[in-house]
Amino acid sequence: MTALQPSLMPSAPGASQPLESLTGGGTMINWITVADADLPLFEDWYNFQHLVERVSTPGFRRARRFVAAQRRTLDTTDFLTVYETDDVQVLSSPEYLRRLDSPTELTRRVVPLFVEFRRAACTVTAVAGLGSSARVLAVEIPPGTDLAEVRRRLTTDHLPRLIAGHLLHVGSLHEPDAGVTAAKASTAEGRSSVTQQPAESALLLLEPQTGVDADTVTAELVDLLPGITGREFTLLFEMRSAPAPVAAQEGPA
Repeated sequence: MTALQPSLMPSAPGASQPLESLTGGGTMINWITVADADLPLFEDWYNFQHLVERVSTPGFRRARRFVAAQRRTLDTTDFLTVYETDDVQVLSSPEYLRRLDSPTELTRRVVPLFVEFRRAACTVTAVAGLGSSARVLAVEIPPGTDLAEVRRRLTTDHLPRLIAGHLLHVGSLHEPDAGVTAAKASTAEGRSSVTQQPAESALLLLEPQTGVDADTVTAELVDLLPGITGREFTLLFEMRSAPAPVAAQEGPA
């Protein structure tokens, strides 16, 4: 399956060079629920250690951490993390698996604290729009859906129309790769997470325009995805890999 790389929207006024939304053709999607009592340790581990370790892995480009806008329970908090990679194969690469097989002591302490943990390595199969937002609407598409048809209609109709109407900045479709997702299971970190489950649903990530509510966006998609429901998340933290340094140019002799 060929990923559709982020591209310049033809309607972008005054753009003189390519602009981006997602930064790669692969993603790792993590859904994590944590007890509120464990949040200080979890946040410290995630932002100061875990993301540094992950995003410094060759092939990783960006990580964005989101928190659910609404709670499901009084004493837990739900998080969504989206890691962007060159392609989905980065998530079964020898270097990535080596790091999973050598978790830090703090990782060994924190991962078993997860109340719920779902994870999927995905290929980005559709993307449209420019930039990124601090608010996302996550729509899980159940297994058994005709994803080829969803992909076709998203790229030819729904996403361009939502963007042209200034309801949406970016929309992207992430389709799970079960084989790559399962590669973690044989590592030390994979074995330490007794709550981990594969996220089997494809994920439609929608980044609405400021002031546009979620219901307005999902109402434009009901003909494509009947019964559509989405969950809002807001950005907590972002980390990017550094681009390769530009070689210094010598001045004229």
